[in-house]
Parts: sequence; C-alpha cells; structure tokens
Amino acid sequence: MTRQILFTLLALGVVFGRGADALDAADDLELRDGDRIVLLGNTLIERAQIYGYLETMLTIGNPGLGLTFRNVGWSADNVFGHSRAVFDAAAKGFGKLRKQVADAKPTVLIIGYGSNAAYDGEAGLPAFVAGYKRLLDALAGTGVRMALLSPVRLEKMKPPLPDPAQQNENLTLYTAAIAGIAEERKLLFVDLFRHLRADSPEERLTSNGIHLNASGYLKAGQLIAARIGAGGKAAALAIDAGKPGVVSAKGLQVDELEKKGETITFKVLRGSLPSFSAAGGAEQVLQVAGLRSGEYVLRVDGVEVAKADSSQWKAGVHVGGGPDYERIEKIRKLAIEKNFFYFHRYRPANWPYIYGFRRHEQGNNAVEIPLFDPLIAEKEAAIASLRVPVARAYELARVKGGAK
Repeated sequence: MTRQILFTLLALGVVFGRGADALDAADDLELRDGDRIVLLGNTLIERAQIYGYLETMLTIGNPGLGLTFRNVGWSADNVFGHSRAVFDAAAKGFGKLRKQVADAKPTVLIIGYGSNAAYDGEAGLPAFVAGYKRLLDALAGTGVRMALLSPVRLEKMKPPLPDPAQQNENLTLYTAAIAGIAEERKLLFVDLFRHLRADSPEERLTSNGIHLNASGYLKAGQLIAARIGAGGKAAALAIDAGKPGVVSAKGLQVDELEKKGETITFKVLRGSLPSFSAAGGAEQVLQVAGLRSGEYVLRVDGVEVAKADSSQWKAGVHVGGGPDYERIEKIRKLAIEKNFFYFHRYRPANWPYIYGFRRHEQGNNAVEIPLFDPLIAEKEAAIASLRVPVARAYELARVKGGAK
C-alpha cells in the first residue's frame, strides 16, 4: 500500500487498529433459529441467486435452524441505490433500496458493494466511504446483524481482454476501505479479494474476468459460509474389522454395526449433511483396518460410492457421492427455483406498468404479484424437509474374485 493511499484511508476515518490481516479474523457471525438472511449488493450478489451455493451451504450447515433467504441484489447497483431508481431520478434509488430491504424482513444482511465504485479509483473513494456509511446507518436502525463482503479480484484473461492489474490496485484500495468500515463498526468482514483464488493456473473463477462462474460462486460460498455459522463439518469414521465396535467417530453416529465374513454393514446418521468441496463433493473419511487383502466396494443405501483396496481403506478413503449428495443438490435446485419466484415477486419485469409511471394503464395487475408468495413458501417447505440428515445404510464388501 503506497503512502498516498494510506493517508487517503486515514483521512476517511478507516481504522487500522489490528492491522490489515487481522481485520479478516474478526469474530464470526452466529446464526439463530428463524433467521432471515438477505443478500444485498450489485452484480456479485444478484448472480448468486442462479447458483444457490451459499444459501445451500448455510442451510445444510445449520439443519436445526429454520433459515430463510432473500436475494435483493441489483446488477450495476452502488451504495446509493442508483440502479434501483429505474425510470425515476437516480437519487430516488436509495429510498427504493431501503424499502426492498425492509420488505425482505432481514435479521441478517450480507452486503456486497465496491466492485463498480472502484472504477472511480482513489478519487472516488471519499464518496464511496461516505455513501457506504450512510447506507449502514439507514439499515442499522432495524437491529439487523450485518456482514460486509469485499469485491472479488479480477482475473487476467487472454487478449483482447485488458490486463486487470491497474483495476485490481483500485480494488485493493476499496477492499481496505470496506475492511476499515467493518472494523470501525464491529461488523464481520469477509475478504473475498484476498482469499478467493484459483487452485491452479488453468482454473477460472470468472466467465469474463469480472463475473464469477459456478466454480467462483462455489468457492466464494465456502469462504462466506465458514464465517457465518457453517464452516467445514467433515465427518470421519474408523473401524477395525478384527475388533468389535467402532474405533472412533466424528460428526456422525453409528448403529447396528455387524461383521459377517468379508462384509461389514452399519447405519450412519450424520450431524449435518456434507457440504460442498471444490471438487463438487464433501469430505467424509472412512478408515477400515483389519481387512483381508483385496478390493472392497462401499455402498450407501445400495448405491456404490467408493471402491479401494484393503491398504487404501486402512489409510482412509474419502467418500463422495451417493444419496446425501443427491439430497444436497435437490436443496440447491429448490433454492434456485425459490429465488426465481422471489425475483419476480419483488422485481417484476413490467415494473413501470405495475408500480411505476405507467401504473395508470395496468396497475390493476399488481394484485397478481402476491401470488408468488405461496410458490416461494412451497419451495421453502421442501427445503426444510430435506435439510435434516437421515440414517443411511452402509455396506463395505469384498469384491468377488479380488486378490487374496
């Protein structure tokens, strides 16, 4: 960080009491039963609704909490709500932003702004910080708990797309400003700019260098969920085929363990459904010692999910796939469907005719908008019925004809 930038941030009242690295280590935000989590921001937030990763992670990571979600992101929006003005004067957008948030009835707000504003560079920073603080002041009166997200880093793409190095310097500046606001107000700050990175040079987290793709939203969801009550909840189970009972179990309960010949059966009830990993599955490790030499297949509710030899089972096999993972994907798809209905509930495509300057022509159709509510409730009820784990029947059996 240059001296000039540092002086700019200090002049804006940005706090550096714990240092830039420590800002990201603030206390996590604890979720409560019945929380309504509302996502507010620009394109980063709006596009999250078509992937559903964060919502799914928080849902399955807290199966005992009746969480619901609303996405009121608006592409190209800023902390002043200008994009939401639509056909009205830009200044009216802020009032619409406040109303949209109020209508969503949040108890928790996840706010993502800064990517658009950063194009104004250092010169635009004072207005951004002042606008952000004004926004938080307007929202704080409801008693809602808040988490602030940084913008995401731009990816370098192949020509003719430009090198994003200069803009990433601007984003560094705006990220530090948001972190300072969060520190000043004792709000949770999640630094996506610093921590959201590809695992290899070949991996892409955006579709065009700017907007996250599915992998980007998956990883961003992991980072945010880890700070908001749904961190990695890996499960592990160790069994010895030559000894009775379970050697150890973490994050799950085991019942009806039986060993017959070269087959071991048992039932597993996890404390929560497995979450996503970067590879698309979740981490669940099964260790089985004392097996006769050979290859063994693991089936969960009759579905083959893993196959490995006895030495690999002894070391521990990462189990992925199967009914629990299908259950997670059902939840994610239901969340996406619910988001579709809510999007048209709060933001109908023919808004000018229903609520705007041409409502005198078709404003009578506004009575149809609340008809989305039962459709949203139906999807949420389906999600609630799936978020709690159920017991699964496991069978580890030696493959016939395997090595002796």
